[in-house]
Amino acid sequence: MGKKRLIEILTVNTDDKLEQNGALRNVAVKDAWQRLRQKIDVNEWKEADKVLQELSWNLQKINLFKAVSSVLGKLKAAFQNPDQFVEENDYSSSGTPTPRDKEQTTQLLHMTSDMTRAKDDMDIIRACLETVKTKLEKENTVPENIDTPVGASMDVQSCFQVIVSICERCHKNGREIEQLKRKTEAYEAKNKDLEKETSEKQEQIDRLTAAIDTLEKKHSEKKEEKLDNMKEQMKMKNLEKQVNLKVAEVAKLQEENNTMKNRLNELIEKKGSEMADMYNTFPPRKIADQFKDLYASLRNDAFQFYKSSLNMADQVAAARTMDIVRDAYAFCEEASLYQHGSVICGLVNPCEIFNVHQSGYKVDEVDSKQISNIRKQTSKYSCEHIKNAFVTKLESSQEKYSLEELTGCMAYIERSVELCWYMCLQTPPMHIGFADNDKQDIAVDKTKYEIGSGKGTKVDFVLWPPLYDEKEGNIVMKGVIQTK
Repeated sequence: MGKKRLIEILTVNTDDKLEQNGALRNVAVKDAWQRLRQKIDVNEWKEADKVLQELSWNLQKINLFKAVSSVLGKLKAAFQNPDQFVEENDYSSSGTPTPRDKEQTTQLLHMTSDMTRAKDDMDIIRACLETVKTKLEKENTVPENIDTPVGASMDVQSCFQVIVSICERCHKNGREIEQLKRKTEAYEAKNKDLEKETSEKQEQIDRLTAAIDTLEKKHSEKKEEKLDNMKEQMKMKNLEKQVNLKVAEVAKLQEENNTMKNRLNELIEKKGSEMADMYNTFPPRKIADQFKDLYASLRNDAFQFYKSSLNMADQVAAARTMDIVRDAYAFCEEASLYQHGSVICGLVNPCEIFNVHQSGYKVDEVDSKQISNIRKQTSKYSCEHIKNAFVTKLESSQEKYSLEELTGCMAYIERSVELCWYMCLQTPPMHIGFADNDKQDIAVDKTKYEIGSGKGTKVDFVLWPPLYDEKEGNIVMKGVIQTK
């Protein structure tokens, strides 16, 4: 019973304090460890793991210290009540002690002396532990320096060394925990900075992502627009190719059309000339013959009239007869141009009054030839009006020709203007060479003139002009020259 009671008597306050302090330290270390696991790098992880192992070893030592303290507490209780280990039946107030009783008494006294010394040692240790307990209660730490009592037994010195070692370890562990706390705070601050920087980077990433999305959208739109433009360009190229093919085809058709048109014009011209000759009552050959007859008949009559009635010399009389033909041709040439222009104007723009100096209407060659053919076919009707108009003009002016002259040469005048009108209606108009061999004392051009009178070889004066099928064309009737 005494031993059981000794075991149950413990220093509860000291044990509770150590247990509480150890648990608190263990929790603090675990919390710091958990925070560090999330924020430190590999090297710091290894270093913290090493520190944790040391802290675990120190905790084991603290638990050992607790066990020693428990034993010491039990011894303390035994020292305070040593009589509990002595049974009442071991002593007898009556009777004489036996040798065995003496031996047991001696042993008990020795044991009591040892327990007294042990009690003193436990008091010293208890005082040290009370100091540690007070320090723990007030400052939550252990003393830095613990002095071993002078003259203490080896067991007490050994216990003090253990206590000192445990305190030193606690201080060391406390410093390490403070360092870990500072590191943890530094890492937390660094983590906050990193979180802030991460947040800023994330915002920057979001902005860049939005900008990239905008650029991708614009790029997509530009790409679609470019594709549309390329499609349009391809369409335009295809259309250009088609247009070029069509243009080449049109050019080919135009060339074929022009060829056919030229052939048609040749046929029309050939047939038209044949038809025109059929309907032309005065073709160029016939006009040339009648122009030659005019010289042989009516011209000679007028020539003789000038010589006999007006007493003119041969050269003057010949020039006078040629002046009548020249004026008649100029009149008919102008009238022919006017008629041709007025017909075209009437066909193209019937509402406009024809002006020979301003009219710019033109028709193609086929239509022009058809108009010329119609004018030839109606020449017998227009000829009478031309003769009357020319005679009226000469009679009204009387500046160049006198009334006697007009009366004596009327038949010659009318026949001259009639033939000149037929000449101007031809296609192209026939031409009278009034300027050929107009100079005197030169050799006679026998390709253009015949010698009418005289025995010399040089030109004296022209009696009658040559006639051409067109201006600068072939001669159809030679003129007549007076030589000397």
